[in-house]
Amino acid sequence: MVSISGNSFVIREINTNLVRNVLKSGGQYTKQQIAASTGLTSVTAATVLNQLIASNEAIEVELSSPRGGRPAHQFKYNPDHAHALVLFPVEAKSNVRIRCTVVNLFGETVSRNDFKVPYLEIPILEEIIDEIIMSYPKISAIGLGLPGAEHEGKIIVSDYKSLIGLPLVEHLRIRYQRPVIMENDVNSAVIGYSEKELGNDKASVAYIYFPGTYPPGSGLLLNGRLLKGDSNFAGEVSFIPLGIDWTDKELYSSQEKTSDAVAKLIATVASILNPRDFVLNGDFLTKGQLERIHEKCMALLPEKVNPRLHLSDDFNRDYLNGMIHLTLNAIEPGVVLSRGGF
Repeated sequence: MVSISGNSFVIREINTNLVRNVLKSGGQYTKQQIAASTGLTSVTAATVLNQLIASNEAIEVELSSPRGGRPAHQFKYNPDHAHALVLFPVEAKSNVRIRCTVVNLFGETVSRNDFKVPYLEIPILEEIIDEIIMSYPKISAIGLGLPGAEHEGKIIVSDYKSLIGLPLVEHLRIRYQRPVIMENDVNSAVIGYSEKELGNDKASVAYIYFPGTYPPGSGLLLNGRLLKGDSNFAGEVSFIPLGIDWTDKELYSSQEKTSDAVAKLIATVASILNPRDFVLNGDFLTKGQLERIHEKCMALLPEKVNPRLHLSDDFNRDYLNGMIHLTLNAIEPGVVLSRGGF
């Protein structure tokens, strides 16, 4: 979001966003319908619409004549006016693949590919991005998902040691001259799950992911805002000193042990942040076990603050949905009006 004082540029942007939002709601509209929906004058609505047509963001569709009179021109949004690229590593059986998805401005998939790589480093990412942009030159923003944390432009925590200490986002932004966003995998997942499953702009959610080969991580939404902390370290729940070895395979061999451990972790996070919902994802988790964890949480927490528990069956789906949401926002950031310099 960009906060700027009111001037002719801001008014122009506001008017453009008003018309754009009507078109993006779906369907086909006449100039008169757009003016009525936005509250703009017919002249202003027509001027904005002509600008969107010139940039191919809006397109004219077949003429409509519902009553047999003179047909009215109708227009709709062109979601393929621009594309976004989302990529993130996926590990399975010690193999690393870079999952790449190109979407249009409605978030619809245009292309999806997995690239098998020997390891993860900047030159390998560049090769993949170069190839995809060559095939889809309308890509206007790049979203990179990575486990770990970034601070002051550099990666400070990552499962991929070769990236630690590097200003990855700035490097890619300069190389590709496009907005580049990078987000933690579980931060993306909590956004993706909340958008699709909870549908609450003011949601307070903790998403805890148990990857199996690595300790758990968490993404946190408080009142609809992503909580990242002073050093982008919020959510690194494996560092909470609960005396639990999350890498111990024996822990996951017993449902009783894992239920105890997960309930303690939930109770700890709930005591500090008090989210309304917890989303859990892990190969060892079942619906029956979720009920057992809930019972243990009830024994650890006061009844009125016991959170709702949800089981996600597809971490990569949540991850992708969150990254798509964040990357599309980078293409069309909102404008915030403010008084003076505030």
